[in-house]
Amino acid sequence: MKQNKRVRDNLLAFSMLSSGCSLLSTAAIANATELIFCYEDKTVAPMFLAQSNEMLGTQPEASLKILQNLDNTLSQLSIRYQRKAWLSCLNDLRTNKVNAVIASYRPERTKFAQYPMAGSQQPDPRFAVSEFGSCLIGGKKFHQQWQSREVFQTRAFTLAIANGYDLGKALHQEPFFVQHTSSVEKAVELINRGVVDATLDVCQVGDRKVSNYRYKTAQVQAIYPPLEKAQGYLLFSKQFYQQHKVLSQRIWQTIAAQDNAKLYVEYLNKTND
Repeated sequence: MKQNKRVRDNLLAFSMLSSGCSLLSTAAIANATELIFCYEDKTVAPMFLAQSNEMLGTQPEASLKILQNLDNTLSQLSIRYQRKAWLSCLNDLRTNKVNAVIASYRPERTKFAQYPMAGSQQPDPRFAVSEFGSCLIGGKKFHQQWQSREVFQTRAFTLAIANGYDLGKALHQEPFFVQHTSSVEKAVELINRGVVDATLDVCQVGDRKVSNYRYKTAQVQAIYPPLEKAQGYLLFSKQFYQQHKVLSQRIWQTIAAQDNAKLYVEYLNKTND
């Protein structure tokens, strides 16, 4: 009899403990700060230098996974997701309809968006969500010619650029004729046929080299180090940042502690298997 009573008491204690934990969990969720995150409504190949895509990601799922990891790590944060056209996301950030987007640095955006700034009044790359490097991609002959390009006084090379890509500052002064193509894959095809000398594509994510991830069977290689690098940042609306400065800093620090590059590379490989 006494043993049965002891069992009942233990079950009651366990039930009360479980209820208490449940109440604490519910209270924590209720007290969490909601962050409305807006992301682009289309699946695109990585185009970190692209004029048309500012999201600086691969597929939206990669950026979502990073935000979901953040949501799971910080108990004081609850993220709500909205999927819209990119310009709508940016405009909603400007009008405080959403709290955050992932985007590259543009000085004009600092009027309505908060970047993780360094002392130089430039974004601190340590807190970037992503960093993509671009390389010239070409065959062996182009690699050899590129090393001796200083002897050329005219635009001696033909570069195939996928629609939407921008050459970037580093390449505007190099000796190139530019031919636009529908995709990087098409550009690589033109290289193999001897129609053009090289193309430009993602070759590095963070510190990880990812050359040939889309053209494993082609006789082309990336020329390292990357000519251009671009970072994507989690931007907050000015209103959200002013109201939640401590939390905003905590979010940036948590993002910096995650291995985001590994996740982006996994999605690159998944996309191009």
